[in-house]
Amino acid sequence: MSERLKSEIAQKMSLDQVRYSQVWEDHLLLERGLELGPEDDVLSICSAGDNALAMLLCEPRSITAIDMNPAQTALLELKLAAIRKLSHADFVALLGVREGGDRRALYARIRGDLPDEVSAFWDDHIEDIEGGLVHKGRLERYIAAFNAEHLPELWSKELLARLFAEQTLEEQAALFDAEAATEAFEARFRWYFGREKMAEQGRDPAQFEHVDEGDVGGYFFRRFSWACRALPLSTNFYVEHFLSSRYRDLSLGPPYLRPENFERLRALSDRVRVHTGELEALLFEADEGHFSKANLSDIFEYMSESLAAQVFEALGSRLRVGGRIAYWNLLVPRSRPESLAHMLRPMRGLSEALFSEDRSWFYRAFHIEEVTR
Repeated sequence: MSERLKSEIAQKMSLDQVRYSQVWEDHLLLERGLELGPEDDVLSICSAGDNALAMLLCEPRSITAIDMNPAQTALLELKLAAIRKLSHADFVALLGVREGGDRRALYARIRGDLPDEVSAFWDDHIEDIEGGLVHKGRLERYIAAFNAEHLPELWSKELLARLFAEQTLEEQAALFDAEAATEAFEARFRWYFGREKMAEQGRDPAQFEHVDEGDVGGYFFRRFSWACRALPLSTNFYVEHFLSSRYRDLSLGPPYLRPENFERLRALSDRVRVHTGELEALLFEADEGHFSKANLSDIFEYMSESLAAQVFEALGSRLRVGGRIAYWNLLVPRSRPESLAHMLRPMRGLSEALFSEDRSWFYRAFHIEEVTR
């Protein structure tokens, strides 16, 4: 791999902890935007593995989940081992999605099926398993603290229940405006999810290096308010977990947690390869054209414009012609530069239509681009 493609953020951020124990990117945008089929070989940013498993249910030929953080790949390896060996009830208990069961004993049942480096990692982090892994990411702990320490002062349990009840969008928006979007709630939300506090406790200062947005808390509040007005909350498990740190009905939760999907995931699990390293390196290690589709999360958020352009070029030159890449912008606008118009074609109509229904409200844009070289 050329040194010029060396990951910038990997040199600036600690990679010794689970930063995300859940994926906060809407799996439906990936499934509809990438249009996965049986001949696809998918490259996916791993994170907590939720969307790699969601895409697996579309039955592509293979999925390679990659992350430069070994804690994140260890999390997906554990989920895969548990899917292969445990019952659904034990699986969700192990992760802390549901109470019950001895999590240390459940881990012991799958430990021997984990790669040595993965079992060594979880042996050193057994307290996270005992506390419920789905709650132990750095970001998830930060959000949970808002729910426990701040939200009860601002919203009653009764109001929260009414927001998530089945109702028309007009009724939902009116309720949010009249009772939820108070001055006190907005002020607290803007402060808690502002740049300074988020960088200190929720994310990492290095993740804000390329952010020019002056009012990060205000940006997040506007996006959150849009989701509470424009999209049905009763079926939005992203907002539900953000506000309650739980899922009421697993059949409406992330696809990998749904009881009806569990046996299919078990049967398909051998199609997943987990790789710890940098995406840029893997692109050049694999044969040209090996990967046909790619879920890139919001990786360009953490790159300079020059490095982002180089990564776009690598994707355009290495992915299969006719393939697609999908990625989000959070606080940093990044997209394929015009100099690569001969390699990557933005599918703007599709991207904008999908983004208008994005249930994970954090992001400012969603992109689908087709490989055309």
